Amino acid sequence: TNMLIKSSAKVVAGHFVLRIFSSSRTLNHLCSKFIQIEAATNRRKKDLKTCTTSELIQLFFNRKLFWRRSETLKVPMSLFYDNRQRLVSRLKAKPNETRWIPGTFIVLQGGVEVPFNDTDIYWPFRQESFFQWCFGVEEPDCYGAIDVNTSASILFVPRLPPEYAIWQGRLHTLDDFKERYGVDETHYTDEIASVLKEKSAQVLLTLNGKNSDSKLTTRETIFDGIDEFRVDLEHLYPMILSSRGNFSARAFAHPFRLIFKFKKRYFESKACDHEIQLTQTNIFVQEGARIQEVPLIVKKITSIEALLDKRRRRIIQSSNKTKKPAIYRKDNIPHSIGTRVMKNGPLKHTISIETDEGMAILYCSDIERLKNTDVEQVLDAMNSGNTDKKVYSMLENKIANEINCRIALQSLRKMIELDSEWTRYRKTSSNAQSSIEAINRDMILQQLVNLIVKSQDSEMILQGLKALKRDRFSPSTNIYKDRMCNEVMIRATDGELTISQLIRAMRILVNYGNSKYRNCIDMLWVGLACKEQDIKPDLLVPLFRSLKYFQRSKDMVQIILEKKLSEQWLKLTGSQMASILNCLYGKESLQECLSSASKWANVSMTTSTEKDLVNFIGSLRTKKYVNENIEQALARYVTSKGTEMKDPRLIASIMDYCKDLQIRNPYVLAECGKYFIRHGPQIPPTLLSPIIAPFGLLNLQPPDPTEFWKMFDEVISARFSDLKLNDALDILLSCTYLERYPIKLLDKVFSSYLMNRLQTQRDAPIINHLKNKLKLFDATMSLECKDYHGSPINLDRNTKSLSLDMRIRGIINKIHKPLAHLVGGEHKLSRSVVLSRLPFINFYILDILVHPLLKSTSVFNLNLHKKRNINTAILIYLPEYYCWNTQFLIGPQIMRKRQVRKLGFRVAHLDYAKLAEFVDQDDKLLSYLSQSLDTAENAL
Repeated sequence: TNMLIKSSAKVVAGHFVLRIFSSSRTLNHLCSKFIQIEAATNRRKKDLKTCTTSELIQLFFNRKLFWRRSETLKVPMSLFYDNRQRLVSRLKAKPNETRWIPGTFIVLQGGVEVPFNDTDIYWPFRQESFFQWCFGVEEPDCYGAIDVNTSASILFVPRLPPEYAIWQGRLHTLDDFKERYGVDETHYTDEIASVLKEKSAQVLLTLNGKNSDSKLTTRETIFDGIDEFRVDLEHLYPMILSSRGNFSARAFAHPFRLIFKFKKRYFESKACDHEIQLTQTNIFVQEGARIQEVPLIVKKITSIEALLDKRRRRIIQSSNKTKKPAIYRKDNIPHSIGTRVMKNGPLKHTISIETDEGMAILYCSDIERLKNTDVEQVLDAMNSGNTDKKVYSMLENKIANEINCRIALQSLRKMIELDSEWTRYRKTSSNAQSSIEAINRDMILQQLVNLIVKSQDSEMILQGLKALKRDRFSPSTNIYKDRMCNEVMIRATDGELTISQLIRAMRILVNYGNSKYRNCIDMLWVGLACKEQDIKPDLLVPLFRSLKYFQRSKDMVQIILEKKLSEQWLKLTGSQMASILNCLYGKESLQECLSSASKWANVSMTTSTEKDLVNFIGSLRTKKYVNENIEQALARYVTSKGTEMKDPRLIASIMDYCKDLQIRNPYVLAECGKYFIRHGPQIPPTLLSPIIAPFGLLNLQPPDPTEFWKMFDEVISARFSDLKLNDALDILLSCTYLERYPIKLLDKVFSSYLMNRLQTQRDAPIINHLKNKLKLFDATMSLECKDYHGSPINLDRNTKSLSLDMRIRGIINKIHKPLAHLVGGEHKLSRSVVLSRLPFINFYILDILVHPLLKSTSVFNLNLHKKRNINTAILIYLPEYYCWNTQFLIGPQIMRKRQVRKLGFRVAHLDYAKLAEFVDQDDKLLSYLSQSLDTAENAL
């Protein structure tokens, strides 16, 4: 029992290596080593080089982070607050909690500077680790106290003489330290006793313990006046040690290192194979500037024989890659590290392990060693003519095992199939019969599953996992599924599953329906990282679709996939890129993939098929993503293809994309307009609105207007009855934006058939939306078309649909007083004015009205016969009122301004973005408002 056995397990995935050492002396205590990581923060290096010394000191002190400059990780001060809270919670949770009387304080002493011999030069300062864990303080000679009952924290810092400022710059105040380290109070170290007395402190908990590794004892806490308190040396050390050990490995402030978080949790399993036990842990992994915490399984080794045999097999397999395969006999097996093989008879071999207490000798039968031999290795040796009785013995055992596994799999499938057919018989059987049958069934299933998991073919494991999914008679969580899931996770972590097999394993586990097995999917990220180089372009889409199955390791998997996408985007089709984009949500998660999509569009759009482009552009539209590269790629495509474009869905997709993202590109819209002129009669009715409406919305005249509007009249007249009501209204309003008035279609617009379609709508929001469009069309035709004599139907004027934009309301409140100062008083201003005789819709609300009246009003009585240009309407333009990347207003806003001017108002406009920028700068705001009023456009 005193023999020390050191075993190591490595998991290589991406850019990290995890080593775990277990020892019988430390009773399953897990220790962690740090991970060396290359930090991608060179940009901060340049920023720091330009700072002066005093600026650097102030910069590093004011940050609320524990940070060792560039190329190291930043730790927020909230972590140390959480550490203190956890320590206090553990103390309070002790069974004999009555000992924590009021006035019990934890007192910790920080590290001190150590001089170099007898000089005034000091060794590099290292903070005392327990004090560092609780407070995160970087300065020497500090103390910290924590009230056990209230959790309040107090930091004591040295009182420095004023002359220290000559060398150190500005001396930091107590408030500076309080804000810097997030504590409740700060005092000087010469006030410790007096402050604790004011707090009615009675018992001080201080450290007293020995480090099991260094054998050194913690330093005794000493300060002036400590003799006036009762000091407890017994309880703090074990509590703070357990608080640190159960949460994370001991953290030392050292650059280029990352701390493992080991919160030990055993994977819940009741599998009968006790040789395999899984422990779950969490680790931090850094990829570039992104750090993720991900779960990981650790296989607990209970048999040193199995560990060494497995290691030996891997050494043999790795050596076989570079030389001709051969059979390794008992006398030439490669030696493992720390072991040596000794000949001890024809049927047994021994493994000797040297330890501090002596030598441990383990025996392993020859037949067990032969079972683990690779079949391919045996066959290669036979082909080379190097055969003997041992070769045939190994081949016989290996083939027998594989055949047994396959027979077990077929038996498992047949047994589950028969169970489904015997459902009726089971319902009529007695309880005694059912109990006996269940026991027999469990025994058989256990044997079958234990045989299947011994197969070297991972495909067998997946087939067994899939077969168990159809088992309807066992509980939703059972020992068979546990055993199979464990084997899948082990093989994935060992890198034995291919990418396709990992994808299939995810889908099978999801279909199990129980959260216990769905959570196993999070462990498969290691297998994906191990096989990262095997991810081919055709596997990217199913992998991205599998992202939704991950939870805790989703971000890590996404990082791996984004990296592969950035390498392989050129080999993808448009449909594949669309499928990938459709799998992602959230701006941050999309950014890397959208960047790859932009590169793809810039390079591959002109060589892609029309079907692929329809899918690709549709995904960009769904994600509402556009940049200059994509706009230019679209323009190049339509101009280069021109008359070669055949699919109307592609034209509709491009125009829909331009409409939704308000891309006003003359080349793109012109080519799409020419397509309508050429193929108008063949375009399906459902695609007419997406192709025609963007011209008016983006306020861009179509190409060859005479031919275009001629084709428009011909197509719309023939297809109007086939249009959806919303599409028909969008087309008509688009015409009015461009000052084209469809007089010939008025009878069809207000026909009883069309109105009946409006009445058949049952969704109130949709009805209100359609009615508002009808009201706008009716009002526009009345104001701008002389041949229009009014709507034959009654359109109500209720105000329930009015909902003013809160951004406009807010900015009006902020500029109201400066604007009133310019126009001569607040009584000359009215906000959110509704125009009488016009529909009560947002389109006809004036944001601000400047008038000569003596009183503000919310409703302005229109009189078109009065003198014009007396009143000034101020319209505020939000960012979405402009076309993308331009200063061109969209069609509805241009029509709004045109109609307000026709009503006799002068019109001034204000840009919301500029108002938000100048709102806190009075001079610039007044200048901007004055300039806008001076340049107001007169009435038409």
